[in-house]
Order: sequence, then C-alpha cells, then structure tokens
Amino acid sequence: MGAVFGCLLGWSMVMAAAAANLPASGPGPAAVLRVGASEEPPFALRDSSGEWQGMAIDLWREIAGDLGLAYRFVDLPSDPVATVQALREGRVDLVALGVAVTPELAREVSYSYPYYPSALALAFRSERTSTAWAVVHFLFSREFAYVMGGLLFLTLLAGILIWLVERKENPDHFGGKTLHGIGSAFWWAAVTMTTIGYGDKVPRTPKGRAIALVWMFVGVVLVSFFTAWVTAAVAVEKVSNRALQHRSLEELRLGCVKGGVGEKFLAGEKIRALAFPTAGDCLAALAAGKIDAVVVREPTLRYLVRTTYAGEIDIVPRPLERIDYAFAFPRGSPLLGPVNEAIIRRIGRLSDRVRRGR
Repeated sequence: MGAVFGCLLGWSMVMAAAAANLPASGPGPAAVLRVGASEEPPFALRDSSGEWQGMAIDLWREIAGDLGLAYRFVDLPSDPVATVQALREGRVDLVALGVAVTPELAREVSYSYPYYPSALALAFRSERTSTAWAVVHFLFSREFAYVMGGLLFLTLLAGILIWLVERKENPDHFGGKTLHGIGSAFWWAAVTMTTIGYGDKVPRTPKGRAIALVWMFVGVVLVSFFTAWVTAAVAVEKVSNRALQHRSLEELRLGCVKGGVGEKFLAGEKIRALAFPTAGDCLAALAAGKIDAVVVREPTLRYLVRTTYAGEIDIVPRPLERIDYAFAFPRGSPLLGPVNEAIIRRIGRLSDRVRRGR
C-alpha cells in the first residue's frame, strides 16, 4: 500500500508541475479567448448597434460554437503591423478577420487554413456611354469653368476698349455712367464675337471701327476653337475610362490603402501611387476624379461598390496578385489544429456567401 500511495503521490506532483507550465491563455473550456477584429468589410465590420458582423466574424462564431470556445472581441487598428504586434505581445489570442496571407507576415505569425482565395483588383470609374450625361458632366467640370472664364475676360477687355474710344463721341450707344457704358460695350463685344450682331450697339469712330474689325476676326477664331474643343472634350469624356483600362499601371494615377497589400505590391513593381487611410477613401477619390484607378483587395472592392458606388465604379477582371484570407495566431498556438479542421468543414459555404456579397 505504501508503494502504491507513493506512486500516486509522485504522479500527482508531476501532473501539478505540468499544469503549472501550461499557458494561461490556452484553449481550455474555461479560458476566454481574446479575438482581435478591425474594420475590413465584408469580412469584419460593425453594424448599427456596434456589434461585430461580417463573413470572417460569422465564420469564427460558428467555429467557436463547434469547439465550445468562450471568447470576446478586442478592437484592433486596420493595420497589418498592429495585428502582428498585438499577437506578438499577447494582447490577443487570434485575429479573426480578412488577414491576407503574405510571406512577410508568415515569418511573424501562424496562419490558419485559408478560408477564401481572392486577389488584388483594379477599379475604374464607370464608362459614361450617354452623350447627355457626358455633356452635363463636362459643363460642370473645372476645365470648362477655366475656359469660360478666359472667354469672358477677353470679351470684357474688348468691351472696355470700345467704351474708352466711343463713350464721348457715341454717347447714345456707349455713354452714361461708367458701369452702364461698360455693360453696353460688353454686350456689344459678346454679340459680335458670337456673330449674332443685333445692331443695337455699333461703334461710329474710326478707332472704334478698327477695334471692332479686329474683334470680329478674333471672335470667329475663338468661337471656332470653343466649338471644336467642346465637341472633342465630350467625346473624350465618353471614352476616357475605356482607354484608361487598356493602359499599363505605370501610366495611371493609382490609389491604394496605406500599409496594405496593394501598396506593397505596387512598391515591389516600382509603381508610384497615392496612399489613402482606407479603401473607402480610395474609392471616394476615384469617384471624384482625383485618381484614375485603385488597387484594393477584390472582396473589399465588391462590397464597397455594391453598398456605396453602384453604377459609378467598375471592377475590371484583371487580378494583379493572389491573396488568400486566413485567421492569424501566435506562433505555436494550440488553437491552430482544431480551428483548421473546423474551417475545412465550412469553407465551401463561406466562399459562396462572399461571392454573392452577403
């Protein structure tokens, strides 16, 4: 009996020592896992009540239910560097969102089995095939405002010259108070340039008629130039996006997410791009015409276009680089094996949901 009791006591001491060496954040049933999450639609985003939703969040909830894991979400910045740092410092036990699998991050963290294969994609403003829409868009463009401002300035200058030489000898047409006289002269210059020539205001002095003769020829040239320029500009407005899509990346004004996979890809290709804080900022700049195209993860692009920029932005079938999405764990995490088995069981259904944008 003494020998048996001694063996049991020794075995109890060994088990107690082993338990003392287990990590505090292990995946036991009583442990509450800290799950990192940040805004990365459609994989992770907050709803109107502030609750985490999205494809990756829903997948994690299903996996946690299958494995009987308790957890709480921890907010993280939308930055791969911050994600790695949180895992390395032990502030989270895993990151459950659309983490792109890259060789750089693979040296720092352990990835789960990829649950969604995708790619970097390009997006352009939608083609404006309607002539009416092209005209309206052009009329409200900054370029049109500059040209109209230049024409009005030249017309005013011609009017002031006529007013200066005609105001005293031709007061019936260009006399009166200064503002009234210049206004009459501006009217004359405008109808003369456009070849309408109502004849209600005419110069009578030799100097005035000399100025009028020069202005007539200048006006013909200006109106011809303006007509041709407007016609060409509207045509370019209609086909500009189609032409852009056939250019190389080096020829485009590109936008990407600062610190994201797109920026790293473009830097590796030695292609310059404007970096924006979020994918939403990229698309806002694209819609405003500040850039020609954006390089962003395809699932994020599809979600934002569907929810915010439908009909304004097109995603072209031109994948630039493959991206696999996975959960991220600290090196040597005991969760990795069970989570991988659960992902493989559910991977088909998740891929269908992401493609449908739900």
